[in-house]
Amino acid sequence: MRFPNAFSGVKKIWLAEILMLLAAVIGIILIFVIAANGTLVGEDEIVINEAAKTPISILGIVSAVVALVAFVLNLVGLIIARKDDSGFRIALLVTVLGIIASAVSAIWSTNAGLVKWMDTLTTIFSMFASYYVLTGIANLADQIPDAATKALALKSRTLVEGSFCATVIFKLIISIFKIPDGSTLYTILSIVALLLELVSYILYLRALSKGKKMLAK
Repeated sequence: MRFPNAFSGVKKIWLAEILMLLAAVIGIILIFVIAANGTLVGEDEIVINEAAKTPISILGIVSAVVALVAFVLNLVGLIIARKDDSGFRIALLVTVLGIIASAVSAIWSTNAGLVKWMDTLTTIFSMFASYYVLTGIANLADQIPDAATKALALKSRTLVEGSFCATVIFKLIISIFKIPDGSTLYTILSIVALLLELVSYILYLRALSKGKKMLAK
């Protein structure tokens, strides 16, 4: 094994992405449970049936814990992998910037305009983190050499970049033109952005899996 740090790091990053997927699935289940056991009172308030409060709380806690573990694993993976290639070092830097943007959004959560801009910045930093992780995998594949893994990493990097850029553009349109939440246009743009993020996520996960197997040799 020529790059033990990269292998350990990429393995953790891959596992973090799997856990994030699990957290998202739990979150979707939670939404359906709330919808099935809730009663709408007024425009924004939903009253949850008493019997459903405990399972809803459990699902919420599990989703949050899984997401937190995934976040820590991803960060640790980048810290370890950065020792073997500069691509991972840059990915770590933009990930930290994304954390700062998220923190600003949480602190000033009452400022809707700032929250939307910070959300856009977080998406941009996420795109660059994925981009440079894939760059790191491609760089190492070039040294091993593993032409198939390098080709997949570069192809995935291009598609991930394109998908994330489109998502950022949609979010910028929403922010710049102040499209109200709940409007038809907002809903359409949000759904398209979500689908694009899903496509890029699948490609990213595939490249991570391939890179992990390559580095294990």
